Amino acid sequence: MNELARRYAEALYAVSPDEETLQATAQAMMADAPLWEALCSPAVQAWEKERVLDRLPILDGHGLLMRFYRLLAEKGRMTLLPDILEAFHDKALAQRGAVRCRLTCVRVPDEAEQEKLKQALCRLHHKADVVFDIHIDPALLGGFTLELEGVTYDKSVRGALAGLSRQLEERRMA
Repeated sequence: MNELARRYAEALYAVSPDEETLQATAQAMMADAPLWEALCSPAVQAWEKERVLDRLPILDGHGLLMRFYRLLAEKGRMTLLPDILEAFHDKALAQRGAVRCRLTCVRVPDEAEQEKLKQALCRLHHKADVVFDIHIDPALLGGFTLELEGVTYDKSVRGALAGLSRQLEERRMA
């Protein structure tokens, strides 16, 4: 994640930890392709971007967010918004004693499997909750990988085969 995006998210969270409104307004802007393209374009002047933002009904009554988006537009950093959202979400999770975990697997685990995995990770990492970002990768052949707080757990068939291959190679070289 971009360090600048993390700093913007930290600053915004410090003045308003309203994740729901940030998510709703940002998603509405990004979902409108022509609007999003104009807000991100270096060819569009900052003052023009501000005028567009001023006219968005989704921002009515959200003065702080309006000022935040105008700052991003003025600095030419609107393209950081997806990373800012992610960092803001991570900050909100951390405040609740939770953490995001990337779960890569061949198939989506059912609720019971996810809950069992979540409980184990909560105990292991001393967290109140774990939120999974699930990604499907058939190349794992089976099992899963987890990425959590800079630690990777590889419980996949592909990982086991790679480990076996390394062991055989080490024995061959010895």
